Amino acid sequence: MDIKRNPRYARVIVSLMGLIIFSNVVAITLTSERLYANGKNMKTQIDVKNISAKQAKELIDNEKDVFILDVRTKEEYREFHIKGSHLIPIQELERNINKIPKDKKVIVHCASGNRSAQACETLKDKGLKELYNIEGGILKWQKEGYPVEKE
Repeated sequence: MDIKRNPRYARVIVSLMGLIIFSNVVAITLTSERLYANGKNMKTQIDVKNISAKQAKELIDNEKDVFILDVRTKEEYREFHIKGSHLIPIQELERNINKIPKDKKVIVHCASGNRSAQACETLKDKGLKELYNIEGGILKWQKEGYPVEKE
């Protein structure tokens, strides 16, 4: 069929092209909104919260389901540690990820806050959701006058 001889054929073609373009725009819009919403929800679910020693102490004292993770070395842990803390040195963290409960708030600390920040990123990547990093680590904890235990 020749479009010049049959204008109705041309209108059908133009209408179909318009419908295809419209449906593609709708599909792209819906897909991008869903992707954005999922990304936004994921980010808010697994943000690491940097907290002060005071905030950590309050969390430990007031919450039932708290897991205190010490990522220092065994030697550092023996010198002094927060009562009730669980030692998993940072270099052993990935091998022992199953020892950390996923249904509890996890307070992570090291000596000064650097290793614990790295540990929180590892834990976040493994799907733990409520992560708290003590800024300044156990040294700040001690400086604030909060108790530690020695072995």
